[in-house]
Formats: sequence, structure tokens, C-alpha cells
Amino acid sequence: MTDSDNSNKTQIRSDQPKVIARGAEPGVFDNLTQITHYSASHNHSAGFAQARELVKQSQTGKGLLLKKRFLLEDVLGHGGMGTVYKTKDLRKVEAEDPNPYIATKVLNQDFKDHPDAFVTLQQETAKSQTLAHPNIVTVHDFDRDGDTLFMTMELLDGQPLDQLLKAHRNKGLPKEQVWKITRDLCAALAYAHQRQLIHADFKPGNIFVNRDGSAKVLDFGIARAATREAHKHKFDAGQLGALTPAYATIEMIKDESLSFSDDVYALACVVYEMLAGRHPYNNRSALQAYEQKMQPKRLDCLSSREWKVVSRGLVPLKSGRYQNITQFADALFPRRNPMLLTVALGFAVVSLAGAGWFGYSQYQAKQHLQKTIAEKITAAQSCFALQNFDCTIEHSLVATNLDPANNVAAQLLTAAQTAKEQRVNDERVRELIAEAQSCLQQQDLDCAALFLQKAEAIGLHNSQVVSFHEALSVARAQQAQSTAQKQLAINSALTRAQNCLSSKDYSCAVNSANAVLDQDAANARAVEIKQAATLAQGQARELTERVSRLMGDANNCMEKKNYACAIAKAESVLELDADYQPAATLKNRAQETQRKLKETGFTIK
Repeated sequence: MTDSDNSNKTQIRSDQPKVIARGAEPGVFDNLTQITHYSASHNHSAGFAQARELVKQSQTGKGLLLKKRFLLEDVLGHGGMGTVYKTKDLRKVEAEDPNPYIATKVLNQDFKDHPDAFVTLQQETAKSQTLAHPNIVTVHDFDRDGDTLFMTMELLDGQPLDQLLKAHRNKGLPKEQVWKITRDLCAALAYAHQRQLIHADFKPGNIFVNRDGSAKVLDFGIARAATREAHKHKFDAGQLGALTPAYATIEMIKDESLSFSDDVYALACVVYEMLAGRHPYNNRSALQAYEQKMQPKRLDCLSSREWKVVSRGLVPLKSGRYQNITQFADALFPRRNPMLLTVALGFAVVSLAGAGWFGYSQYQAKQHLQKTIAEKITAAQSCFALQNFDCTIEHSLVATNLDPANNVAAQLLTAAQTAKEQRVNDERVRELIAEAQSCLQQQDLDCAALFLQKAEAIGLHNSQVVSFHEALSVARAQQAQSTAQKQLAINSALTRAQNCLSSKDYSCAVNSANAVLDQDAANARAVEIKQAATLAQGQARELTERVSRLMGDANNCMEKKNYACAIAKAESVLELDADYQPAATLKNRAQETQRKLKETGFTIK
């Protein structure tokens, strides 16, 4: 057995050089714990004695014992799911079986740590155990020993196809060998598909070529759940393994529902790679090949009919390629010309019984197929009633794959896909409206409108969208009303500031301008009035100081009876402020006093 995402697949050759000899390298088994001890006191056969001796050796570091039965000896390979060991089954040793070896895969920490790993992988192992086919690796069991989870399976003799292809890079394998392997792969996949199991991780690393030239498919139901049938455990083993893009369809890359056609595409890629020694799309995924409009290079070793079949299997779009393995295999390996059957007419009587049995078998198979389709449709209908759309899609997809013309299954599939998409859209709309509500609470209506626009693009008539659209309209109306009221207040304050400035009430003008700027800091008219009022305030203060100083001088002149000086100072004040009455009064008084003195004969100095 091998790990689905590991290029080092030499672990299942029973005669290959050991990667790690028993007891040769400390720490090989350090990650395994809770290992049980071996005993069987009721048996004293030669086989048991040998088994007991092996157990003693394991206690000194030569191997590791699981479940008092499986002695892990050599590390055969590592992968994403865990480590594969060449293992002696002590039950076979006891029974003196000449070939007591099996393969054991010990799961890594990612699987061990997941709470549903044991239950789910045991279900997946059960699926693999139903695939009793000569071209599918045999999985024996799935178990745990303390904290150690492991699977046991047959030990194969040969090498993985990916290693075989590396040795023939850019050259390819002989066509006869490729067709032999391809027939085995078609047989394995068709057998699994009849049982509604889709491999979903088909690639050279999951194909093993035995020494006799036959091929086996590995990791069925282990790398990923094949049909993804709904059950209470949501853990999917495939989520811990990496998707292999080079052999993945557009639907798989986009994480859409699986179909038999996914395995067709992967198989066609493998067939091309075996023939050419290279990937048809240079290891690009189907999505990249489609987006970049890549075309696989024509293979000269194929006839026109063969190339037509292989190239159709390589079509990136699901609608353009074969929908199941049987269609692909029948086209690639067509049955002999029916005219040749005339040669066998002499054997008609002998074959009547066989023909009758064959017809009955075909009838039984058809009945079983119809029963399976009916069961899947019933399950899909129940899931749809419970609004479990993923479950509906899974069951109806199986039914449509088995019977593409079944309208009920097709309608269920379409309805479930539509409903699922609507549910996703509703959730996205809900998130966007929540963001819009947050913006609205902060009075950022432009922000709210942006999120609303995104929500409308998803569901224009969604009730949440309609409701928020109304709320935003109300908020805009309230904002417009508030803005209008604010503008009225600003206009009124500007008028008052201008009037105060005109009447030289500069403090009033500054205060009124500040009232405007508090609401509109960039209001140019308010800034202009404030600057003018402030400047005028300074000039008025300076004028007052000069007038006061000159009036003081004029009063001093009057006290000294220097009336000409008093008149001159008063006139200077009146030049600065012609309306300044105290200066006019002082000037008149000085002139009158000066006149009276002249009339009485006094000399005025």
C-alpha cells in the first residue's frame, strides 16, 4: 500500500533493499506509543515459538509490535497521511504461512489529533474493503493501539507508476505495456464507479505496477471520501492531504461536487503521460489549461481513432469529455466487429445456456441499478425537505451519474444547487448589510451606500437590502434637512457679522464670524469678515491712543494759557477724527478765550 500524495512509493516492493533495517537506526519508532505485548500461552507450536522469538527481538529495539500481532520491521515510505512499514503478521507466523508479510500504514499526527479521525477513516476503510477486485489493492483492516492509528493491507511486489515514469521521462512506455496497464485501470475504476465510489485523487503515485505487468489502484476511499455521503462526522480524510492539481478537474479545483467524469480526466492524463513520458498540460491543472487555452500535443504513436478518444478524455470542461469510465474504455478498446460473430453460429446451441445466464445477470444488474437510483433520489428528496442542500446534491449527483436522463434527479440537483447558492448569497448579503449598518451608526452615509451597492449586486430584491435601502433613504433625508437648517444658521450669522462690521461694532462682527466658522471652518466670507473686523479693531485702538495723547497735550496747553498751542493740538485731533466732539469743544473754548483777551487789551504770548 502507498500514501496518495507521496512520490517515494517504493515501500511495497517485498524484495527491495531495506530503507531502514530493523534496529539499525534509533528513533525510527519513537513517534509510536502505547504498544502492547505479545503472548499466547495456549499454543506451543513451532510457528508460535518463532513468533515469540520475534516478539523478544522487538523488545530489544528490532521492530515494533502493534495489537500483539503486527511486527513493524522496515520503513518502506513516508507520505502526507503517515508512514508505511513492511510488517510481519504474527498470526501468519504462528500458522507457518510461507509469506507472513503485509503492509501497515501508521497515520501521522494530523490524523491522530483530529477527534473524528478514527471513526471517519474506519468508514473509509470499510468502503475500500467492499472493492474486492484484482486491480484494486486489498485493504485488510483499520485499528488503533493506544494512541497509534494504523491500517493493514496487502504487500505488493513491483513499483509505483510514478517511479516507472521517471525512468522513462520524455520517452514513455511501450504502447503494448500502456494498453495493458490502461485496461486494468479502466476495470478498477469502472468496478468502483458501479458501487458509487469515486477515487478523486487518481494519479501515477496511486497506481502500482506489479512484476507481472498488471496494475493496481491504491488509496480508494482513503485519500478523499469518494461520494461524500452525508453522515454525522464531518471530517474528510482528504482535507488533510493535498489536492494534486495536475490531475484535478476544474470542478475539483473549485471544490464543486464530485462526478465520475473527474476520474475520466485523471485517467486520460495518466494514459497520455505513460505514452509520452510527460504530462499533457505540463503539470498544469485543468483550470489553468482551460484559462490559458492549452492543447495537448498530438501523439504520433496513436491512430486517429485512439488519439480522438484520449484527447476527448483530456477536455478540461466536463461537458466535453466522457462522463464515465465505461464510455472511455469502450471507445478506446472497441469490441470486435459483430460480423465476426457469424463464425460462432455453429456453437449457438452450446452457448444457449450461457446466453440465458448472461441475460439474467444483465437483468439483475439493471434491477440493482434502478433500485440504487431510486434509493438515491429518495434520500435526496428527504435531504431537500430538511434543507440540507449538500446532502441533496451528493445523492442526486450519484443518481444523475448513473442515469443522466433521469429528470427527477436532474431537477433535484438543480434545485439544491440553486438553493445552496441562494443560501450563500443571503449570508453574504447579511454580512454586507451589517457593515452598512455600522457605517450608518457612525453617520458615514457614503460608506453605508458603498456596502449597500455591493449587497444589491448580489440580491437586489433581498428583504434585508430593501429594508436597509429605505433606512438609508430616511437617513439621507434627515441629513439633507439638517444640512439645510445648518446653512440657514450660517447665512443668518454672516448677515449679522456684515452688519456689525458696517456699523464698526468690531467685537460683534468677530463673534458672529466665529459662530459661522464653528459650523463651517472653511467658510471664506466668515474668514474675510473676521480678518477685516480684527484689522479695524487694531486701527481703532491705535487711533484712540493718538487722540487721547493729543487731547492730553491740548489740555496741558489750556492750563498754561497757551491758547494757540491748545488750538493746534485740538485741530490735530480733528484731523484724525473730525467728529470727535471734545476736541471741537476745546478748540472753540481756546479761540473764544483768545478773542476776549485781545478785546480787553491783554497781550497773548
